[in-house]
Amino acid sequence: MQIRPLHENEQAPYELLLLSDDTIEAINININKGEVFIAEIADKIIAAFILKSEEKYIVEIKNIAVVRELQGQGIGTMLLKYIIRIVRARGFKKLLVGTCDQCFKEIDFYKKSGFEIFSIRKNFFLDNYKDPIYENGIQIKNMVMLLMEF
Repeated sequence: MQIRPLHENEQAPYELLLLSDDTIEAINININKGEVFIAEIADKIIAAFILKSEEKYIVEIKNIAVVRELQGQGIGTMLLKYIIRIVRARGFKKLLVGTCDQCFKEIDFYKKSGFEIFSIRKNFFLDNYKDPIYENGIQIKNMVMLLMEF
């Protein structure tokens, strides 16, 4: 698997990024303000993520997705290790990631990877998305913010 920044002349993998964000508009905001990376196997894009500098020493993972047929095979863990490596190499001190409060699998994944829950953004999904979003049959409202410090 090769991980690399998306080139300026390449189209962002929207179909893939929509696995972890519900609107093209939200993805476009993240693309315009962040840095897109893709993971490939034999020239086929299998994963993508977007990193955005929030402050001088803070980076947030704005979007991270693995193609459905390869989920659960350790690719997300490899992506996260790569992210941590480049974030540290660039001199950042904190790595943030947010997920919905009903996304138990994702919260558990990040906690097992060394992140800690540090805040809840109340009504984030109600305030920032036009249409209701459901996870595990429940409308999501809040975003859980997780933090890793170096």
